[in-house]
Amino acid sequence: MSAVEDIKRQLEVATTHYERCVEKLEKFMEGEKGDRLEELKRNLRVKKWTDTDEKEAWIEEKEDLEKQEKKLEASKDRWELQMEKLQDTLIGNDFVTCDLNVGKEFMTLGND
Repeated sequence: MSAVEDIKRQLEVATTHYERCVEKLEKFMEGEKGDRLEELKRNLRVKKWTDTDEKEAWIEEKEDLEKQEKKLEASKDRWELQMEKLQDTLIGNDFVTCDLNVGKEFMTLGND
């Protein structure tokens, strides 16, 4: 397999993972978790709290959902960056600056 073919294969893998991450993020934001996160943010801003334990539980739940959202966004961003690097390498045929092992490292993260 030539270097160009290897990079194209890596690009296909990165593109597949990127698309999967975008889909997961969209499902998160459009689904129950996204709705719940927006509800928590809104209520934490406007609700008059008399029960501090309840407020603490809402804050904890909001922070957990935000962490999930950030993890999905980070995964999407990581794959997007990998795709851009591979595309730049193919366009410029600049194999000196492309570390082929980077793509293989990202491929092991396929469960993202």
